[in-house]
Amino acid sequence: MLSVWAFTIAAIIAGIGILINFKSLINKLIRRIEQNDFHFHGVQKDQSKYFIMVAVIEAIPIFLFVLAFISMEDSTVSLSAKIIPLLIIIGIIALCIAQVLSANHDIPKDKLSQQEKGLIRTTTFVGLGTILAIPIASLILLFIV
Repeated sequence: MLSVWAFTIAAIIAGIGILINFKSLINKLIRRIEQNDFHFHGVQKDQSKYFIMVAVIEAIPIFLFVLAFISMEDSTVSLSAKIIPLLIIIGIIALCIAQVLSANHDIPKDKLSQQEKGLIRTTTFVGLGTILAIPIASLILLFIV
């Protein structure tokens, strides 16, 4: 049972933590666009800081994954005991997707060229992947336990 909650807490920490970091990245990009300072090297610098923070944030969920695997018992946990953690993880995934799409909608794209719009789109999808990696892994591992 401890492993089920460890996966759930890992999903919450990673999902919310990386989402906050992603929204900070988007705010930096919006500021660059408004100041007409949107160029590849500046965006690359902001993305590098984003990925460093993602690695720092993911350290705790990875530790929780290890803890969950160590504490797994030979018997399986019943489905009824997994329902609340399952709903929490699905809620985190839905919240993160909604917030990423909302943040993407807030970017003023009328001032950008096609190449810059492509850079924003790529940043959004990379952000979505990094945000959802641990919650989706937790969801899958929840069914394995």
